[in-house]
Amino acid sequence: MSTSVLDYTGERMVPEAADPNTFWEHVYRYKFATQFVKDKRVLDVACGEGYGTAALLKAGAKSVIGVDISEEACLHASAKYGVETIVGSAENIPLPNKSVDLIVSFETIEHLIKPEIFLKECVRVLTDKGQIIVSTPNRDIYSEQGHHNSFHHHEMNKAEFVSLLNIYFNELKLFTQRPKSASWWSPRSIVASQSYWHTVKGFRRIRHTLSRLFFDKKHGELSKSIREAIINSISCKYSLKSSIMNPYYVRQNTIFDSENAFYLIALAKLKD
Repeated sequence: MSTSVLDYTGERMVPEAADPNTFWEHVYRYKFATQFVKDKRVLDVACGEGYGTAALLKAGAKSVIGVDISEEACLHASAKYGVETIVGSAENIPLPNKSVDLIVSFETIEHLIKPEIFLKECVRVLTDKGQIIVSTPNRDIYSEQGHHNSFHHHEMNKAEFVSLLNIYFNELKLFTQRPKSASWWSPRSIVASQSYWHTVKGFRRIRHTLSRLFFDKKHGELSKSIREAIINSISCKYSLKSSIMNPYYVRQNTIFDSENAFYLIALAKLKD
């Protein structure tokens, strides 16, 4: 395995350099995706550094191809992890029609000027019963008060994200990650960045204690060994009780859910 490190711009996730939030967000997105890859031909769109592509293959995929617009990233991923990569864009995926069973694409769609072209390409390369797992920042939370990521061209809120995907896919299930707020009675309010509980004296100390007991990852600076073992972090099992105190855990969103999260993740099937 190569020991080279990609330059860290703050946008592409580089395990050796990313801040803790970015690191664990990506770990748990790929951990979520691993449960759907068994014996499937998988495409990782915007594979970047390559750790996710490698983790999906380790999780039991029949094959995994990583596609990225950066030749440097593709060469790096292949050299470091031994994965198959192809240089190409999300809007012109360099694969034949109906050639993959599952597409994974995290934090890609918001970078595109015309995301519908990307989704049409996904439809083209997926088999008839193909699925897609795609994530994006929730504009209403991520970019509130006028904050904007200069790398993003097309941010969406929950309604826009679901509406766009429903044009091309069905049986859509929506998931969320990193809650900003939730109803006071919800267990997720404990790990939300803003919560009624923040006004309760001693809450931060209690939350820290609970987090240390039930969530086995540190929220502070990452050690070199954890950064280097990112594929193991994606692959390892975690318990339901640990997910309660884990803000990075990807959980399903329902019509009764009051959670407002920074990130949206969709799992959808190709329309018949």
